[in-house]
Amino acid sequence: MDLGLKDKVVLCMASAAGLGKGIATEMAREGAKVMICTAEPFKDQLLEVQAEIEKETGNRPETFLCDVNKAEDIEALVKHTVETLGDIYALVNMCPGPKPGPFVSFDDAAWEGAFEMCLLSYVRTIRAVLPSMKRLGGGRIVNSTSSSVKDCLDNLILSNTMRMGVVGMSKTLASEVGKDNILVNVIGPGRIGTARIENLNKMRADKAGISVADYEKEDLKKFPMGRYGTIDEYGRLATWLCSEANTYVSGQTILLDGAMTRAY
Repeated sequence: MDLGLKDKVVLCMASAAGLGKGIATEMAREGAKVMICTAEPFKDQLLEVQAEIEKETGNRPETFLCDVNKAEDIEALVKHTVETLGDIYALVNMCPGPKPGPFVSFDDAAWEGAFEMCLLSYVRTIRAVLPSMKRLGGGRIVNSTSSSVKDCLDNLILSNTMRMGVVGMSKTLASEVGKDNILVNVIGPGRIGTARIENLNKMRADKAGISVADYEKEDLKKFPMGRYGTIDEYGRLATWLCSEANTYVSGQTILLDGAMTRAY
């Protein structure tokens, strides 16, 4: 199937590792003009990912440093992308996960920080790219959240709360921009084999007083497929949603969790 992404400009947020890297790789494989980005402290990692993607796909993505918590960085990123590659056809919004912990452990600053990183950064990026998509006569937006939007996860109250905000925003936005041929969807990944999952597993194993290996062995019993997902699987789903092969799926939240979540 031709996904129609060759030479389309795709902006992948927070793409120096994990899910973002998986998406950027699949987009590059389809021949898209890809912009990847991360914050200044992860510059070297971003350059490594750039080289890895080029080696694997033969398509070298562009790079830019952007802290998703800073409005001015997002504006500069979008401006640079348009000037360098052209108007943006597809946006994949991602961000680091907020700190784990129970309700009583977080003050106002923690809540405000989670809001700015996990919800407001998405709003700012979408606001900045919409003019591009309208000039092109259409576009695709994929907002990455978590399977917690269907089934809340323990000890992740900041994430659970902000991810639901992204779902509400995305559903409403899809209705507003449908007339412009802009499709908006949400992906809710379950356990995907990333560094964040490794860190969460270590935290939970330490809390239970067991080894990480023993924790993961028990944890995998919850999964009908008996394994975690991969960043490649996530990347393929996001790529299809952003492609011209998708012409009518919009306003949806799609879980990528191997049937782990029991909620409808």
